[in-house]
Amino acid sequence: MSGGVMIRSARAVLAPYLFVAPFLLSFAGLFLGPAGYALYLSFTRYRGFGVARWVGLENYAVVLGYDAFWIMLGNTLFYWVAHAIPMMALALTLAIAVQRKAIRWTRTFKTLVFLPQVLASVATALLFQTIFGSHYGLIDRLLGFDTPWLTDPALSRWTVVAVLIWRSTGYWFIVFLAGLTTISPEIDEAAAIDGASAWQRLWRITLPLLRPTLIFAVLVDAIVTLRLFAEPNVLLGKAGALAPTAAAPLLNLVVEQMRGGMFGAAAATGWLLFSLIAVLTFALFRLMRERGA
Repeated sequence: MSGGVMIRSARAVLAPYLFVAPFLLSFAGLFLGPAGYALYLSFTRYRGFGVARWVGLENYAVVLGYDAFWIMLGNTLFYWVAHAIPMMALALTLAIAVQRKAIRWTRTFKTLVFLPQVLASVATALLFQTIFGSHYGLIDRLLGFDTPWLTDPALSRWTVVAVLIWRSTGYWFIVFLAGLTTISPEIDEAAAIDGASAWQRLWRITLPLLRPTLIFAVLVDAIVTLRLFAEPNVLLGKAGALAPTAAAPLLNLVVEQMRGGMFGAAAATGWLLFSLIAVLTFALFRLMRERGA
C-alpha cells in the first residue's frame, strides 16, 4: 500500500472522530469530570474548604436516614406521576385531533398550544402564583373563595402539578404530532375500508405504531421531572426562601446541604437521584426492547 493511500485511509478513519471531538471534549470536561469529582466527594466529609476526609458510605447512610429525604423523594415522584398521566393523555389527544384534521386553523392552534413552552420556568411559576395566590389570586377573586392554594401542603402540590401540565403539554403535543406523521395514512385507510371503527384504528394501529415515541416521552419527561427545582420553589417559596419540605422536590435537599457546608452529603444525595434516574431509564429501555418497540 502506497503512502498516499495510507494517508487517505487514515483520514477517512479519523474524520468522524474529529467532527465529534468538540462534543466529546465538552462532555468530558463539563460532565464526566464534575460527576467523577462529585462521586469522590460523596465518600468524604467536606465543607467546601480544607481537606476532604474519607468517610466511606457514611454520607449515604446519613442521607437515607433523613425523613426529609423520603418526603422530598415522595414529592418528586408525585409530581412526575400526577402530571405525566393527564399531560400525556391531553398532548396525545390534541395531536391526534390535529393529525386527523378535527381542529381548524391548525397553525394558530399549534402556536397557542406550544406557547407555554417558550416561557421561562420562573415566569410560568410567577404567573401561576398570581392565579392561585390567597386573597389576591385570580381564582379566589372570581369565585369569591379564600383557598390556601399555596400554603396548604395538600393543595400546594397540586398547584405545582397544574404548572407542569400547562407548561409541558405543548412540547409533547409537537413530539406526538411528529410521531404520528411517521405512520402511513394508507394503513389507517385500509383498516377503515375493512370496517374498523375510529376507536379500533386508534387502539389497534395508531397507539402500537406510536409506542417508541410514547416510551421516549415517558422516559424524557421522567428525567426532567425528577430534576425539578424552579417551579415549586418560585411558586411556593416566600421572600426568596425555598419551598417547605412538605412540597419540596428532592433537589432542595441538595441545595440545603450545600448551604450548610455538607458537600459530601449533597454529592451523595445527587448520586442517589442519578441512580434512581438510571434505574428508571434501564427499566424503560428494557420494556421497549421486550415489546419490540
